[in-house]
Amino acid sequence: MTREVVLARPHPFIRKPMTELLSKLGFTPVTSGSSTKPAGVIVSSSVTSETGSFADVLKMVKQTWTGVPLVVATLLKPDMAINSLGKELERVFPGKKIGFPSEDQRADILIVRPDDLKVPQTERVLRGFFR
Repeated sequence: MTREVVLARPHPFIRKPMTELLSKLGFTPVTSGSSTKPAGVIVSSSVTSETGSFADVLKMVKQTWTGVPLVVATLLKPDMAINSLGKELERVFPGKKIGFPSEDQRADILIVRPDDLKVPQTERVLRGFFR
């Protein structure tokens, strides 16, 4: 059985590098909502997207795949990501711990930057994070 990871709000900056990383880790990236029980979901925080606003996609993810590990892909630096994305994530997923692959702490939601995709630690973290 293939382990799928849903790219729920794909953006060009994550499509290619994230697809390559997921494939390397043994996951199949899918962009449709046809996956009923994915190993994880990735949502881009980009300003524009053909699939709806960041907040709307987060709400859809929560309704469709409750409890599935969530990764937010962003171009923002960590402190800016926490300040801006953290507020929206807290509204949709109250009480969930937000973290980064570079931290050695358990997180419910990971925030990943393009540079993180080039670091072996991120591979280990994602392999353990997705189910």
